[in-house]
Amino acid sequence: MYSETQIKSIADMLLPGFIPKDGQLKEFSFHFTIPPNHTYKVNYKKNHTDKWELNSYEKVDSNAG
Repeated sequence: MYSETQIKSIADMLLPGFIPKDGQLKEFSFHFTIPPNHTYKVNYKKNHTDKWELNSYEKVDSNAG
């Protein structure tokens, strides 16, 4: 399991590739995997200055489904 700081750091680094083209959206989420098999879902929301901030995250069970 990775720390919140590590997850935030990785998610923030990946963020530019996932920012929605629709400027009206105020929140979105994406998944990423840390090899070999740690997958996380991160949720971002725009703050009061319209900057994307990590709102929450969760570890995704890669064996589900």
